[in-house]
Amino acid sequence: MNEVIAIKNSSIFQELLLNIHNEIIHKPYQYLISLHSHIELLLVQINRSKVARGDEIWKPDALFLKFINTVRDNFPGNISLSKIADKLSTTEAKLNELSKLHTNKTAQNVMYSLIISEAKRLLIYQNLTIKEIAYQLGFADPFYFSNFFKKHSGKSPKDYRKLFAV
Repeated sequence: MNEVIAIKNSSIFQELLLNIHNEIIHKPYQYLISLHSHIELLLVQINRSKVARGDEIWKPDALFLKFINTVRDNFPGNISLSKIADKLSTTEAKLNELSKLHTNKTAQNVMYSLIISEAKRLLIYQNLTIKEIAYQLGFADPFYFSNFFKKHSGKSPKDYRKLFAV
């Protein structure tokens, strides 16, 4: 899930990313194997960071992954839970059951979390206005998006963006 993960020891990540960069640039013998290993180590460090902050690591099943991907693929369309269930040839109840199992949230709240995660990513990494982000995520009214974001993240989009300004 697109999320911001706080990293305590960034030097490990910087070293791994530098090693990955060097492998890509220099392409030494068996560099693809090395790249794979470095990426795997990076993912291990990310999981360790998540566990250190109290988050659980989970492995969702295929239908739940399809649910998450369908939500992500349909941000601009502001698709409803019932339409997602129809697209996946399942029911809202089944999506709620899977969501509760994997996240302790309802399917609708998982959708909200994905929207907020994507909004955070766009606010931090893209040079888009809040209005453009709102439209990209399927909100017809940027003011409603700002209220939605604040309700679910505790900060306005503008204030959230300021946290990560360089």
